[in-house]
Amino acid sequence: MRDTLTVLKRIRKHRKKGAEHAFMEAERAREQQELRVNSIEEAVASSRVSSQDDEEACWVAQAAAWRMKMEVRLRSERNRLAERAEVSEDRQRDLAVASREHRVVERIIEINDERRRVEQRRKEDKKLDAMGTRRWKRKGVS
Repeated sequence: MRDTLTVLKRIRKHRKKGAEHAFMEAERAREQQELRVNSIEEAVASSRVSSQDDEEACWVAQAAAWRMKMEVRLRSERNRLAERAEVSEDRQRDLAVASREHRVVERIIEINDERRRVEQRRKEDKKLDAMGTRRWKRKGVS
């Protein structure tokens, strides 16, 4: 039984490691996407601040078209960010489940080991009691 639990523990440990790696990658992708969104937001904001009203109409129209294009891109990047955040949360839940399963198997092994030690102590105590009883009986006979 111990060998089976040890194999199960090893399997759960590998699942946990895989879940940790998946979570780290998902979180890294989410952070990179967040940086992209922030950089686009800053570019659009700085474009609005730096635009001057006394420019020619063609430059104003071009700047407005660029800002519109960036707003559309920003919306799609925000959607990607939301998707990546959701994936990251899923991976975090998977990691929590894998960690819990790993701890359960470890706890079962600990409980079984403790039971085995208690049983071994009982056997030793019985053996010592039997030896003491035999010795006592021999002394009583003499």
